[in-house]
Amino acid sequence: MSRDQSHNIDRAETKAAKAAEQQAKAATIWNEIEADRRAVDDRTERLRALRLARDSDGRD
Repeated sequence: MSRDQSHNIDRAETKAAKAAEQQAKAATIWNEIEADRRAVDDRTERLRALRLARDSDGRD
């Protein structure tokens, strides 16, 4: 194998490793974003239920 071929293979492996690392980081970030969104949705639902309970108590 020539030196140029070896160099090209090394570059391709490095590029693939960097791409895999970037994809892993992106997946982690998206998981955090989704968890934050679910937490906001849960709080919104809880507050809505409290507000509805409060409003129904005032009407009786």
